[in-house]
Amino acid sequence: MKIRTDKRTGVKYADYMVGKKRMRVSLHTKNEKIALIKAAQLADNKDTLKSEKVPLEAFLVRFRAFQKATRKPTTIRFFETALKEFLEQNKVKYLQEITPALLDNFAISLKTSGQNAAGINRKVRALTAALRRAEFWELISPQNWVKVSKFKESKGRVEYHTPQEIKQILKAVNAEWQLVVLLGCRAGLRRSEMANLKWQDIDYAHNQIYIAPFKTEKYRYIPLDLELRKALIKAEKAKQKGFEWVVSVGEKRTSQYYLTAAYSKMINGLNIPFHCFLHKLRHTFASHLVINGADLYYVCKLMGHSSIKQTEKYAHLAPTDLKSAIKKLPKI
Repeated sequence: MKIRTDKRTGVKYADYMVGKKRMRVSLHTKNEKIALIKAAQLADNKDTLKSEKVPLEAFLVRFRAFQKATRKPTTIRFFETALKEFLEQNKVKYLQEITPALLDNFAISLKTSGQNAAGINRKVRALTAALRRAEFWELISPQNWVKVSKFKESKGRVEYHTPQEIKQILKAVNAEWQLVVLLGCRAGLRRSEMANLKWQDIDYAHNQIYIAPFKTEKYRYIPLDLELRKALIKAEKAKQKGFEWVVSVGEKRTSQYYLTAAYSKMINGLNIPFHCFLHKLRHTFASHLVINGADLYYVCKLMGHSSIKQTEKYAHLAPTDLKSAIKKLPKI
């Protein structure tokens, strides 16, 4: 281990190797004597990482508490699913036994068993997130997790309803489900956002809906479509005074899982091409916007996407924009 000095700030830092990886750790001091003491302590910790084994169960107790305080319930559930599959294949007792090579074998075995690439990649990300947290807590030495196999995900076809299909669905369901359909296809709400929407989030004065952070840490406002506004006003009048949830069955709040299952069961009897899943309504919202000339940047904001790359899967629905772009080439 060598002690070096940052030329810009004068702060001392330790420079050492963990396996094949070079580590540079700030000692948070400009004093050479204090730096020597801190470097000695760091060397002891570095050697401990190599020698002491941490029981996996002990780590999981701490990590689950961390997740409960900082992560969404859906994220926690997915981690537990991935962990269960991993432990069924690998009888691991200590945290140090989980290596990039072992995780790579797990990913490859899932692919061999026929699981889809997107699901495998998500499981691997869930597990590596836990292991990176273990590194941050200095329970294990840093390892090259980025080398774990990632499989190419099929882009597939974005399924969405035509306006005629939406009319057909609205005629086939009652007023409560009509509101669910309109929240999806005229505002682009996720199922979790529908289940957590409150009447206080509806701003009739400014004609918009406030979407509180749930899946992501970002809030957004969505202007009210005329049909959706009418449905909201009608639903609010029908609800018991003081009942705070917008989407419900009678006066009982519904969960996102109930919405998904009940909607599929109710709609799949209709003669509509492709599978009728609840999230398809959200795809319909974005697709209709793009088809009718909306800029992808604004669609991204309305959808609450974290990156424009997520919105680009709808770009092929705007061929007229591509044609108009070609016409802007100068004459030669």
